[in-house]
This record gives sequence, C-alpha cells and structure tokens, in this order.
Amino acid sequence: MFSHILELFAANPLAQSVGLFAFVIGISAFIQKSDQRLRLFLTMYCAVIGLHFFLMASSTAAFAAWLSGIRSFTSSRTRHVAVMTFFLILVWVLGIPNITQPIQWLTIIGTTLGTWALYREHGIRMRLMMLMGTICWVTHNFAIGSIGGAMIEGSFLFVNSHTIYRLWRQRQQASNQPAA
Repeated sequence: MFSHILELFAANPLAQSVGLFAFVIGISAFIQKSDQRLRLFLTMYCAVIGLHFFLMASSTAAFAAWLSGIRSFTSSRTRHVAVMTFFLILVWVLGIPNITQPIQWLTIIGTTLGTWALYREHGIRMRLMMLMGTICWVTHNFAIGSIGGAMIEGSFLFVNSHTIYRLWRQRQQASNQPAA
C-alpha cells in the first residue's frame, strides 16, 4: 500500500503536493462550528483542490471543485434560492457534458449535495448533507488515484462526523438545561 502511494507521488509530485496542501486547508474547514467560517475555509480549500485535480488531468473534478469554491463563497453572502439554482444549473450544464467515465458522475452528485446543503440547510442538517457529498468525492478520489484528495475526503468524513456529534451533544446539553 505504502509503495503504491510512493509510486503515485513520484508520478506527479507537483499535483500530489498541491493535494496534500489542500488537505491541511480542508481539515481546518470542517473543524469549524460556525457555519460562516466553514464556508470561508471551504472556499480556500476548493481553490487549491481544484488546482490539484487540474494537475491530475481530471478536468471535471477541477471544474466541480472550483465551482464549489465560488458557490461556497457566494453562500457566505446570500442563501437565496435563485442563486442556488444558478449554481446547480451551471454545474449540470457545464459538468455533465464533460463526463467521460462513470466515476465522474460522483463529482456532479457530490457538488449538487453540497450546493443544496450550503444554500438550504444549516447546522447539523447542512453538515449531514455535506457528509453524503463527501462520500461521493472520496469514492471518486480513490478511483482516480488522488492521494491528497482521498486523504482529505476521508478526513472530512471523520472530522465532519465528529463536528456533527459535537453540535448534537451541544444541542442536547442545551435542551437539558432548566429554563431560567
């Protein structure tokens, strides 16, 4: 397993280095309990992971990641349904025609789930929908051999699940407090 990772890194060290840098930014995103800070860190993450996918010659994933970054930034400014619809149509119209392999559908599905989550949900529900999108992305990243992408999405699964638990526990503790 480790030798396979070294082979992937040796085949494209620049792309894999950029992916590992995205890993650090992405972990910082999903530890945020604030929805706004999560959105801003996701914006930075998407820009860097998009570059990684571009360098990995996965243009559909790069496009979806960059669009997700713009979407994350915009969702920190407005959650209007028309803006969400614009991003959904954009990813479908521009992304679907570029699909050349079945695995690439997962980037479209993951991006769609993330878009809905950022514009229509908040708190735990937002993070649960993002978790479903993460499952799509981690599957895609393993399939294309992206070390950084697979590590980050796998870590997102863990960190986001942990943050969901922390938010749930916080909600439970607050509901158990006697009324003042």
